[in-house]
Amino acid sequence: MLRALFARLDEPVGRREYLIVGLVLSLTKYIVDASVIYFAAGMVWTPFDYLVPLVSMTGPKVVQFSPGLGLALLLFALPFVWIGVTMSVRRAEDAGVSPWWVVAFFLPGLNYLLMAVLAMLPTAGRPASTREPGSAGRSPRMAVLWGGMAGALTGVVLTAVGLLGQTYGITLFVGTPFLMGAVAAYVCGRTGGLETYRGILAAFLSLAGGGLALTLVAIEGMVCILMAIPIASPIVVLGALVGHSVARRHSTTFAGLAMVFALVPAGALIEHATSPVPARVVTTTIEVDASPEQVWPFVVSFEEISTPPAWYFRTGLAYPLRARIVGSGVGAMRYCEFTTGAFVEPITAWDAPHRLAFDVASHPPPLQEWSPYSKVYAPHLDGYFRTERGEFRLIALPGGRTRLEGHSWYTLRMSPAPYWNMIADRILHDIHERVLAHIKVTAERHVVR
Repeated sequence: MLRALFARLDEPVGRREYLIVGLVLSLTKYIVDASVIYFAAGMVWTPFDYLVPLVSMTGPKVVQFSPGLGLALLLFALPFVWIGVTMSVRRAEDAGVSPWWVVAFFLPGLNYLLMAVLAMLPTAGRPASTREPGSAGRSPRMAVLWGGMAGALTGVVLTAVGLLGQTYGITLFVGTPFLMGAVAAYVCGRTGGLETYRGILAAFLSLAGGGLALTLVAIEGMVCILMAIPIASPIVVLGALVGHSVARRHSTTFAGLAMVFALVPAGALIEHATSPVPARVVTTTIEVDASPEQVWPFVVSFEEISTPPAWYFRTGLAYPLRARIVGSGVGAMRYCEFTTGAFVEPITAWDAPHRLAFDVASHPPPLQEWSPYSKVYAPHLDGYFRTERGEFRLIALPGGRTRLEGHSWYTLRMSPAPYWNMIADRILHDIHERVLAHIKVTAERHVVR
């Protein structure tokens, strides 16, 4: 089994070995994940949570994970992803199947189909010939450039297709970078750059070129591309290693690669058909040296916030400026104005001076993208990150003080959920802290001692 795990990508693996290793690793990962989740979050992680990938990524259990737990589980999954992909490539070679089909490993639903088929196919008994570095007889530097351009074009096309299907999930953030890296390294190898490092260099060039191209055609802005790089970088390297390995085989043609391009849109359609994402709550607290009665008026509405925001809000992320209210009691309309526009918040609970709750009837874009254009046609700017409702709670403390709590419920239709929830939680905490700190300063300034 150890040999199967650490063998080179060009060493085939039989179906029996593939099945045994897959089952052992799946069981190992499930036991570790279930134990960690139970002790860290008090939840029972069932085998069913692994049957449908999107359930484990955006389901009602995952949405309750703390950012630390979600990130730890995501990082723990990386070596299993590496082993699963490399074993699948080697099994495909052994079965005489195009290794390009391994892209299905990253697509919801199709991954289980891929592994089941590979576990059943017999050995083809046709050893693949390989080429050595330099055998193509062309400039290695130009090969890196050609590979980078091919990978970038792959990324732009697949991203555009995925966004037309209104999906920001595993297919886009994992499947597409993998195929970008694989195409870049494959083209690089086939045109003269068979060294491994050149394939990886071409893959990163494709990542940079693809991001720039998406910005220039106004499909995406630089802010979201930069946020996606931590996810895409390790995946694009994995793709490059696979593409480099495939490029050393004479038997593989561009036709074999072209066939799998239809898989990525198919994965996007599967994700688009999934059920709505459950809401996640973020809570921030602060203590105010004033009574709830004294704090309440500044919770309902507050004047201009003059404090500079956290540095990363300067990239275009929306942050609060002021709040005003029209009317009083349940049914009143509160307007919380951000840098990109106003949140319209009909009041649903008015329990002065203890609780103020509201729904979010409409909201402005979550950010102003960095782009050379005034408008970016990115679907994620409309509805993919959505604040559903909010609430302030004022709890009396001894000595005429108040614990002020801010709660926000939001939905985020992006995967992998642990990564994007971690970012969204941090942004909402900083928005809360900006508002709560302003209320604290304003209320304490008006207290008569």
